[in-house]
Amino acid sequence: MDRFLAMKVFVRVVESGSFSKAADAMRLPAASVSRTVQALEAHLGARLLNRTTRSISITEDGEIYYERCVRVLGEVDEMESVLSRSKLSPKGTVRVSLPALMAKSTVIEALPEFFAQYPDIRVEMNLTDKNIDIVESGVDCVIRVGAVGDVGLVAKTIGSYMQVTAAAPSYLEKFGEPKTLEDLDDHMCVDYLVSTTGRVRTWEFLVDGETRTIALKAVLAVNDADSYVACGIAGLGLIQASSYTLASFLENGTLREVLRSYPSYPRVVSILYAANRHQPRRVRAFIDWVAEIYKRQPSLQVPSGKAAPAYVSHVAQAGQVTT
Repeated sequence: MDRFLAMKVFVRVVESGSFSKAADAMRLPAASVSRTVQALEAHLGARLLNRTTRSISITEDGEIYYERCVRVLGEVDEMESVLSRSKLSPKGTVRVSLPALMAKSTVIEALPEFFAQYPDIRVEMNLTDKNIDIVESGVDCVIRVGAVGDVGLVAKTIGSYMQVTAAAPSYLEKFGEPKTLEDLDDHMCVDYLVSTTGRVRTWEFLVDGETRTIALKAVLAVNDADSYVACGIAGLGLIQASSYTLASFLENGTLREVLRSYPSYPRVVSILYAANRHQPRRVRAFIDWVAEIYKRQPSLQVPSGKAAPAYVSHVAQAGQVTT
């Protein structure tokens, strides 16, 4: 029995709460995972997991062994990192989940730089706005936006952004430019349907330090972020989207920002990973690289005087990602 592999398998089973989920995450046959844990228990002479037909639970001996395994795996990885840093670059696959628009606007265009620095790392992107379970999905980290709380994930703040209200020059020529929130009564917007709820996303503005929600008239609603921006460019109405989404269109004049005096509340962008899972060098390298490229993006840095809310280091899930 490969005890080092057995430790890895046992840790993944505990973290995922399932033999089948652990097998999927490690890309091993489910039967192999079950046999490995059984062999480990036989070798140790102790039951690590209680099994029923529907679930598993960790025993007292299993909890002690799990904590030691996590520590040992982390120390081994760190030891290998120290010894090989001058000779070997990180190798293997990094699996990351992030919103498609954020990938297009920030990450993908910078990836040649990453691969030049880390030629032996492969990156797999799961592009979705939905909040996914890191362990169940088998990803190493996720990039998300929003409020955080504590259930075993670590969130590293990598940026923040504002919502921007904009319209096409053709729309503004026809209907004029709104100067105040009251002016919005005479304007049309494009509604965005949130994919996770099917509901129309509300428009929010910061007025005297408090968020004010505005309801606008709309004759068109879409549930795709790219199409939403396209509707704005076509002059179908005002749109409100993130600074990183609209930055290039505002720069080339395809869209014009309006209502600058009414910003939105800043929203934090974080990269999340499991607190109790040891991070291989390739994952740490990717996380550090993402943090660096986000710092270089003006559209992901809130202007001075509009500080984003502080983040919480351990989180339950990130909030709804906005376009």
